[in-house]
Amino acid sequence: MWIDSRVRETFFLCLFTTVLGCGSVAEQKAQTAAQAPRPTSDSGTAVNEINKALSLSSSQTGSALDYRVGPDDLLQVTIYNIPEQEARATPRMVILRVSQQGMIVVPLVGELNVKGMTVADVQRELAKLYSKYIRNPQVGVMVTEYRQRVSVMGAVQKPGVFELTGPKTVIDMLALAGGVTEKAGNQVHVYRQDDKGNRQSMVIDLMVLANNTGAVTDGKNVQAVNMPMLAGDVVNVPQSGMFFVDGAVGKPGSYALGRNYSLRQALATAGGVDAELADYSAVTINRRHAADKMETISVDLNSVIAGTATDPQVQPDDVILVPMSGFKYFVKRFVGTIVSGVSVGSFAGGS
Repeated sequence: MWIDSRVRETFFLCLFTTVLGCGSVAEQKAQTAAQAPRPTSDSGTAVNEINKALSLSSSQTGSALDYRVGPDDLLQVTIYNIPEQEARATPRMVILRVSQQGMIVVPLVGELNVKGMTVADVQRELAKLYSKYIRNPQVGVMVTEYRQRVSVMGAVQKPGVFELTGPKTVIDMLALAGGVTEKAGNQVHVYRQDDKGNRQSMVIDLMVLANNTGAVTDGKNVQAVNMPMLAGDVVNVPQSGMFFVDGAVGKPGSYALGRNYSLRQALATAGGVDAELADYSAVTINRRHAADKMETISVDLNSVIAGTATDPQVQPDDVILVPMSGFKYFVKRFVGTIVSGVSVGSFAGGS
C-alpha cells in the first residue's frame, strides 16, 4: 500500500537482498529475500548482463489485464446483447474519452469514475450498472488509445518521458530507456503520488529486478518486485556512490556521497530528522557487504546524539530508514487535533 507524505511510511520493495515491510507504523524490520549474485570483477560485464536480463524480462511481461485506466485514455464500450429496439436509446458501441478526473459519461447509466481500474474492473462495474436496465448485460471494454506517461531518469542510456502504450512494468520502462549505464548503482527508485498529492517511494535492488525474482508484502497483500507502472510514476536509477534516506526526515531521497559522511551528517543532508514523528531509537542502515550478503545495522540515534555511541560512517548504496514512532504519530495526529480544536473553541467563546 502507499504512504502519506507527512507520515513517511515507506515500503521498500526488495532492498538488495532484504525486504523492508511496514505491517504497522511502529514496525519496520528487515526480512531476507533471495538474490542472484552480481558480477563484481568488471563493471562493464555487470552492466551488460543486467541489460541483457532486463531486455529478456521485458519481452516476457506486460499483460493487458494489469493495465490501469487513467486520464485521456480512449475506451471502446460495447454491449453485445442489447435488444435491437433499444439500440437508439442505448448505443450498442460507444467511444469514450477518460477525463482528467478519471470520469467517463456512459449512455443511460451516467458518470463513472474509472481511474485506476483495470479493463476487467470497468467491465464488471458497467455490467452491474446496466443490469438495472438490461437483462444480464454482456459488456466489453477495450482501450483503443493509451495516454499515460512515465518518466525514467538517472543512470540510463536514454532518460526521458515515455508513453504507456499498454501495460508496462519497471523492467519494461528500463528497457525502453535503453538499459542502465556503467555509472548505475545497485538500486532502482520508484516515486509515485496518490490522488491527494502524497509522496510514495520504493527502493528495488537492480539485480533482483533484472532476474525478476522475489516478492514483498505489506502485511496484507503480496506483490512482485517487477511492479506495474501507473501514470505519473518516476523511475530513477541513481549513480553509484549515492546513499538513500527515507522515513521521518525533512527531504527523503537519494544523495551523492561526495565525502565521508557520518549518519548524523547524512540525516542533516536529508533535511534533518522530524522530531515530532521519528523513533530515534530504531534507526536502521541497510548495507551490502558482498553480492550475497546484506547487513541491517540498528542505531540508537539518542545515544549517538548524547555521545555515548559512535556516529557510524555512511557507505555508498547505504539505505537509511528513520521509522515513525506510533506514539508520536498518535499524539500529533489525534491529541494535537483535539487540543487545537479546544484552543480555537475557547478563543472563539472568549471573543
